[in-house]
Amino acid sequence: MSTARLKETWRVLQNVIGVYLSLFALLQELGCPALDGVYLSEAKDIQKLLCAPSLHRLDILEWICGSVSPAHRKQLSSLGESQSDLKIKAMANLGYHLMLCRANDLDLIEGKVSAQEQLHFLEQLVAVIPAQALSTVESFQEIGRKNEAFIKQVFTSPYLQSVLNPECHPWPSDIKGLLLREDVLQERSLLSVTSHEETLLEASKELEEVVAALQDLRKECSFLHGDPAGADASSGHATVLQTLRLMASDFSQLLVAFSQVYERQLQLHCERPAPVLSCLGPLVQEVHLGLQLCVQELQALLQVKETSECIVNTVKQKEQGKRFWSGSAKATLSSKLEELQQKYKAIHAALKKCQQP
Repeated sequence: MSTARLKETWRVLQNVIGVYLSLFALLQELGCPALDGVYLSEAKDIQKLLCAPSLHRLDILEWICGSVSPAHRKQLSSLGESQSDLKIKAMANLGYHLMLCRANDLDLIEGKVSAQEQLHFLEQLVAVIPAQALSTVESFQEIGRKNEAFIKQVFTSPYLQSVLNPECHPWPSDIKGLLLREDVLQERSLLSVTSHEETLLEASKELEEVVAALQDLRKECSFLHGDPAGADASSGHATVLQTLRLMASDFSQLLVAFSQVYERQLQLHCERPAPVLSCLGPLVQEVHLGLQLCVQELQALLQVKETSECIVNTVKQKEQGKRFWSGSAKATLSSKLEELQQKYKAIHAALKKCQQP
């Protein structure tokens, strides 16, 4: 095996290991309860956990499917541990609706296919999980708590006063005197207040424009906010969002794959100079024109042949066909000619007899 082949194999192996590690870290970050207390750092251990048939793997896959679709979460939670076959069929049905697998791909759900197929399926399925597991109100509350904790940390820091009133002034000695003058301080304070007010006005205008644009966009994207009148409509909107998210994930993967193919194979061909056109172009055109004229002549000869065959067939039909001849019986043209010849011979013989003395 060549060195380039070995390097390519090693690079692919490193990418697969990175995918395993990132997928395991993402599941832990999303809070998969089946991974509580599970600490793995080796890629082979993670592969055995995610791609080998086991009850633990089915629990992880059940949580992923429940996170993707709340309706399937209720359905899976209503089934007992002894009804694992029904759970597998339900998860395969979800993958079929998300266009990730076929409805009868039970081996894929059980983990009996190749590790590469399972990894691709799990990666796409996790990509469909909503980015925020919490509700909007809970996420805003969490952001508020974090901001409040940060502000408390800043104002209770012992270094705050030293930062606001540094002992060593950062300005040079010649500029420091100008900055400490009272008239300069007053003018600078007035300018700062004015600029601050102008900045606030500009920021408020921009914020109002952004809010108006977001409201218009929300009205246009009606599928983003479901109809509270029925659960079917909300589930339908959720399915639309999941499908869009899956399409975006597939599109990004296609772009990555195309970029890799372009860098490895197509870029060398694209950087080549343009081909030089041959000087035999006019000659080829003349040859092509001559061939077209030849084809037209052959077609004309074929039409002449077909016409002559039709004439011959018509003459044969006329010769062989029987018809009435001026009071005589129905006969063919050949028989009528023979009859006329015999009559002519009889008349000619009678004339010769009359001419003899």
